[in-house]
Amino acid sequence: MNKDIKNAVILAAGSGTRLGYLGHLLPKTLFPIYDRPIIHHIIDLLEKTGIENAFIVVKYHKEKIFEYFKNINSSLKINIDFINQEKLDGTANAIALTKKYNKNNDFLTILGDEYFTHKDLNPMFELFYKKDAVAAEAVIEETNIESLRQTCCADVENDGRIIEIIEKPKEPKHRYRGCGIYMFKPEIFEYIKNTEEDSFRKEKDITTVINNVAKDMKAYAYMLDGFHININNYEELYNATKLIRKYSR
Repeated sequence: MNKDIKNAVILAAGSGTRLGYLGHLLPKTLFPIYDRPIIHHIIDLLEKTGIENAFIVVKYHKEKIFEYFKNINSSLKINIDFINQEKLDGTANAIALTKKYNKNNDFLTILGDEYFTHKDLNPMFELFYKKDAVAAEAVIEETNIESLRQTCCADVENDGRIIEIIEKPKEPKHRYRGCGIYMFKPEIFEYIKNTEEDSFRKEKDITTVINNVAKDMKAYAYMLDGFHININNYEELYNATKLIRKYSR
């Protein structure tokens, strides 16, 4: 069991507008996969990993997230705190909102719209400390080129060191895809501060920050086994439900 990482951040501020009517009713992190919402599956993983405190960054339909956790709070083994992201200005800025809780702690971060069958993050923690990394990101070997084009690909050395993460490459040259699971040392907050926001989108994305960490040779990739799905549409929601039915037997 993990003895070093006690805090986790869940980025759950976004909407799910690509899921039409369902996206207008619920924040994406509350989309149901089989028997419970996405975020509940994430909480289950955090509890199994030994995480004690989860800081959930919210905005869109946040009151529905509050209500959900109010209803299940008595059954949880983890402390839940909410942080409001007043402006949707990127994942890096969302993480920066947690500085007062994590300025002295290494911490895990998970995007709130991810589903994966991998159930043990302790090997990722071991890699993080063995390499003395400032940032680590879980990756998966992706055979679907179109998926890489729509998301990202990571250029990774044989020892796991990240050279660069390329967002939405037209012609992917690498087969590793980021999975929205990260580990950070508190130094990440200084990297976030010193990273310029995208002038067009007016956002600061964590991938850009990790690339800056990679330039200092302090970013590493952890190979995730099993399956991973980022939930953006009904097909992905359906596929995630099929996966959990298969792996829960």
